[in-house]
Amino acid sequence: MELQCFWLPHANNPAYAGVRLRCLIPNGELNRLGWQSRIVWPGASLPRQGVMVVQAKWLLDAGTPEALRQRTRQLQEARDAGVTLVLDSFDNYFLNDQNDGSRAALLVAYREALPLFTAFTVSSPGLKPLLAQELPPEATVRVVGDPVETPQAIRAYESWPRRLHPGRWSGHWRAWQELREHRAARRGARQLMWFGNHGSAYAAGGMTELQRLLPMLEAAAERQPLRLTVVSNSEARYQELLGGARFPHRYRAWDRLHFLRLLGEQDLVLLPSRLTAFTVAKSNNRVLLALAQGVPVMTDALPDYLPWKAFCAIDEWDRLADHIVDPGDLAARASAAIPAIAQQYSPQAIAHDWRDALMAITRT
Repeated sequence: MELQCFWLPHANNPAYAGVRLRCLIPNGELNRLGWQSRIVWPGASLPRQGVMVVQAKWLLDAGTPEALRQRTRQLQEARDAGVTLVLDSFDNYFLNDQNDGSRAALLVAYREALPLFTAFTVSSPGLKPLLAQELPPEATVRVVGDPVETPQAIRAYESWPRRLHPGRWSGHWRAWQELREHRAARRGARQLMWFGNHGSAYAAGGMTELQRLLPMLEAAAERQPLRLTVVSNSEARYQELLGGARFPHRYRAWDRLHFLRLLGEQDLVLLPSRLTAFTVAKSNNRVLLALAQGVPVMTDALPDYLPWKAFCAIDEWDRLADHIVDPGDLAARASAAIPAIAQQYSPQAIAHDWRDALMAITRT
């Protein structure tokens, strides 16, 4: 009998990258491969058979230890009925940089839930040892990467009629106007971009990493006109960090329907990310997302970025101004990465990785 697969995301909202990349897209692609796969939306009854991939964030988003333990009891009932439970993590959730007492209590309840799971999946090799140290030595932890989104990947979870619904026409119009303005501005200045979540409540990083680049960008702007676009989820944080910067810059809210088109029109993507207990666990998704569009990337040496060192500039911040003046070499290196990304990280390739991982887990 064909294995039944279920996905329990932390939210019913494709705006969250974790929901799209690690639930919606794999679910859609597995269905295309002929598997029985479906989403179990938060609040729905849990299945009583098959294998269910539970996002760790679904547990932690319960908010309090008591609520998390209630969710644990729901999972226990599903497991007792015959479901194989797999816990999927895409961040180092054990961090508590602020030594917050409420989070510490939540993590106690989270650790109590770990024995429920038959196996564990993570989004990057760097995250695997961080999770494994919280588990018994015999626990199975498998790496399944994030798929790299393409304009076609959205079909895995959203139909054409929904995308073209009249309620979205104004958003499509604004995106088209933005693209026209961007192309006009690109004729007179290099277009740079940083994109990502503005930060985490339990770990340092995010948009703050841009701060150390500001003096270098101000110096570069004296050699070559430039504009930095920050695409994120907090305009307030953007204003705090860049309000006084002495070069042109602007903020754009994340828009999953139109972001890739804007990304593909950039001259250079900047992804500063110093190695910490939080960033060591990050997947290569942001780097590969830009490279898959043929856009040059400058970044730091995170573990999951290093295999792609030949295709981007890693730890070359001393050459930032040179790459802004002439990004041609980096653009050629980025374009050379496209075939490998498609082969290893396309939605179809990652769906096969999920299928192989879940089949192996259910056989043990």
